[in-house]
Amino acid sequence: MEDKKYHIELEVLTPLSAGAGNDNEWTKGIDFVQKDQKVYVIDIKKAAEEGVDIDKLTALFLKSDDKGICLLLGDKIEKVSRLVFDSPVNTNNSIKSFIRTQLYDKPLIPGSSIKGSLRSALFNYLRDSEEENAAVFGNMKDGTDFMRFIRVSDVEMPSTVLVNTKIFNLQGKGNDWQGGWKHKGTDKEGNSHTDSKYSPNGFNTLYECVAPGQKGYGNISMASGAYHLLEKGNAAISHKEKKSQLIYGSLQDMFSVVNRVTKGYLEKEREFFEKYAAERSEEILENINYLLSQIPADGSCCLLKMSAGVGFHSITGDWQYEDYDDTGFYDSPKDRNYGKKKYKSRKTAEYDGSIQLMGFVKIRITDEEESKAWEEKMQKEHHDRVEQILLPLKKKEEEKEKRIAEEKQKQEARQEEARKQETCRQLIEAARQHFADENWDEALAKAQQATDIYPNNKEIAEFIERIKRDKASAEYSLKEQAAATQRFSQPLAEVIKGKTSAGNLIGTTAKWLKSEGHSFGEEEYAALLQGFKSLPPKELKKAKRKDLVKSIGEVHASRILKELGME
Repeated sequence: MEDKKYHIELEVLTPLSAGAGNDNEWTKGIDFVQKDQKVYVIDIKKAAEEGVDIDKLTALFLKSDDKGICLLLGDKIEKVSRLVFDSPVNTNNSIKSFIRTQLYDKPLIPGSSIKGSLRSALFNYLRDSEEENAAVFGNMKDGTDFMRFIRVSDVEMPSTVLVNTKIFNLQGKGNDWQGGWKHKGTDKEGNSHTDSKYSPNGFNTLYECVAPGQKGYGNISMASGAYHLLEKGNAAISHKEKKSQLIYGSLQDMFSVVNRVTKGYLEKEREFFEKYAAERSEEILENINYLLSQIPADGSCCLLKMSAGVGFHSITGDWQYEDYDDTGFYDSPKDRNYGKKKYKSRKTAEYDGSIQLMGFVKIRITDEEESKAWEEKMQKEHHDRVEQILLPLKKKEEEKEKRIAEEKQKQEARQEEARKQETCRQLIEAARQHFADENWDEALAKAQQATDIYPNNKEIAEFIERIKRDKASAEYSLKEQAAATQRFSQPLAEVIKGKTSAGNLIGTTAKWLKSEGHSFGEEEYAALLQGFKSLPPKELKKAKRKDLVKSIGEVHASRILKELGME
């Protein structure tokens, strides 16, 4: 026995809310703000990314300061919002949010909710007289629970809107009851009251809903093989024949069962609203007639009522009452509703200008190709959503990598600069040593290498100029020294020839004696004496004995001075 899997399309017919739970309601001034007929669901992470002062924003959250938050966010309000809705009415109440996928943030109708609605309809079909759930469906402990053989996937939906909801209620006492709308209390105790006039405000609640016309895709599986094994095991299966027809038959058979239950429910609801008319209740009747028209004669599709606003009759399988007017009264004096009619209220939604019952969907079987096309569309949306989520992360990662690259570049530049400075320092140090040793060309080469590293360094440029000057001076001195050496290699008579001062004669003689290892003899004596004699008397008198002694010695000096008549 093979299992059967059906691809399905779920179309919303009236505003549908699959609530995320009370803990996930949006609170005004904390989770959302209202501005210019819009509701903005704030994302604090986006606010931080947009440069909003989070400390100020948090302080406003703590005070639930709706207006202050709007002022702080200014024209960034849409950028920092996770969701933006048209606001049907202004409200200070919390908003009932829709359950969403965690990663893709898409509205999700849980398979368990769809399955729960199917269970209620099947309970109506399977049960006999006053049987309880466990007796009808079996139980999980012994594996006989019938619903475990029916598996329903979650259904992802494209988008949501905000819808205002009101309670249609009965007012009166005893046997005298009229239809009306529940409003916020105006007495001292703040008790609510009901009257025939409709008002969108007062005892109203905003719900995040999937709007009529929206479609999603999923699947329903019938675990026929597993159920067959249960039957073969001789387990005690209640309503075995009906269950076998459902599990081994087609999904259309189950749809036909569900449609009979839904049709009976809607017809009784229509009678209820026809009897208990109030302002705008004719819109509800039009909506009921529309829903009845959507129920096919065959099982090609089925209508289900589910999730928020499902109501007592629908959620229990609608088996207690053939007439919703004949529901009886709360008869216990201890009950706060003592004396009131039972099950007299209905949650309604105002959408597209009309009042509608909540939570009706139509499910039909699709072919695999249509389902595949939808899955591809969803995958693209998922991909786009992931890209949207990852974009800030990628941007941060790119910025991080850029900062790391810039820091690495700076570090490398610092290291390169340090290397250049050290190389330059070593070159200058070597140049200075060569300079001190008067190795002019080596000094100049090292200094030039340093200036190649730092072309515009003034200190190095000045040092190079100093090397060049000192080199030129040294070369000049060498030339002078060479010339002097050549000159002093001649006899003293030739060297002192033409000297016109005593000091010059004495000094030149002293230099001649120091160079080339010359000595002072009679020939030199005669030449020097002749040099002194050729001096004018005035100049001769300037000859100093001590200088002459120092130059040629005491003996020769005395001889010359005596010869000249100066001793």
